[in-house]
Amino acid sequence: MNKENFYYKIANIVFRIEGYWPELAQGRLKKYRIEEPQNDAYDVRYIINSKCDNITMPKAVKSVEVNRRHWMLHEDGGYSMIDLIPEITDKIINRIDTNKDWSEIRVQLCSEEISGFDEKMRAYNSFGETLPFVLFERNGMVLHSSCIEYKGNAVLFSAPSGTGKSTHTRLWREYYPETNIINDDMPALRILTNEQGEQIPYAFGTPWSGKTQTNSNINAPIRAIVFLKQAPENSIRRVTGAEAVFLVMQAIRIATLEEQMSASLDNTSQMLKLIPTYELSCNISKDAVETVKKELFPEL
Repeated sequence: MNKENFYYKIANIVFRIEGYWPELAQGRLKKYRIEEPQNDAYDVRYIINSKCDNITMPKAVKSVEVNRRHWMLHEDGGYSMIDLIPEITDKIINRIDTNKDWSEIRVQLCSEEISGFDEKMRAYNSFGETLPFVLFERNGMVLHSSCIEYKGNAVLFSAPSGTGKSTHTRLWREYYPETNIINDDMPALRILTNEQGEQIPYAFGTPWSGKTQTNSNINAPIRAIVFLKQAPENSIRRVTGAEAVFLVMQAIRIATLEEQMSASLDNTSQMLKLIPTYELSCNISKDAVETVKKELFPEL
C-alpha cells in the first residue's frame, strides 16, 4: 500500500488520492499529476482501501439495482454504490461511498480477482466510475465520444461502439496532422466562466480513453458535437431541440437514482444552449472529414 498522497488535475478539478494507489493507476494518470497545491487546496478527496474482504451492505433510505450494481441514497443526501457478481462470488466486490456533492469519495476493494480484473485495475476503474458524477455537480459531464482539437477548437464525434468514430478522428490526424486527439472515448465537458463573465463549454482530456488509451492533458473550447451515422454518401445536418437532447442523453453516463438526475439533465440542457449539435451521415473517407470541416470551419 502506498502511503503517499497523489494530486491530479482533471477537467480543471483537483483530486487528492489517499491510501491504496497502485503503479498501474499511477502510470495511466501520470499526464494529469500535479504537485501538492499550496495549502493542500483540492476539490475532491478520494480515499481507497484495498483487501477489504468483509465489505458490508450500507443502510440506506432508497436502493435501486441495475446490472448487478446497487445504488443507494442515504439520509444525509450522500450515495453508495455496491458491485456484486453473485454467480462468481458471494462477496461484495467494491463499495463506493460519497457525500452529497461528491467532494469526498471513499472506496473499498476486495482482494479477489474478478473476471480478470484484480484490485489494481479496479482501483483505477473506480476513479473513472465516479468522474461523471463529480462532473454533474460541477457544470460538466462525460460524453462517450472521440474528441479532437483542431485549430484551437474541440469537436466531439459520438456514436455507438463499432460505428467508426475513432477511425474518423484518425482520418483527421492523417489528412490534417495539426489535429490532436483530446480523448478517444471519455472526454470531459465543463462549462467555465471567463473573465468577461461569458459561459464557455470546454472539452478536457481524461485518463480513461477506452481500448486505445489515447488521451492528452489538453483542453479547448467546443466548436460542436457531431453524432455519426453510417451511410454510403456523406452529408451533415444541424439537430436541435428534443432530437439533440435524445442523442446527448444516449451518450452520457445516466444517473440511476432520480435524486442524481436533476444535475445531469440541467447540465445537458445548458450544454445544448451553448454547443451546436450535428448528425453526420458518413462513410469512412477523406470526403467525410471534408464534409465536417466545411460545415464547422468555413473560415479555414
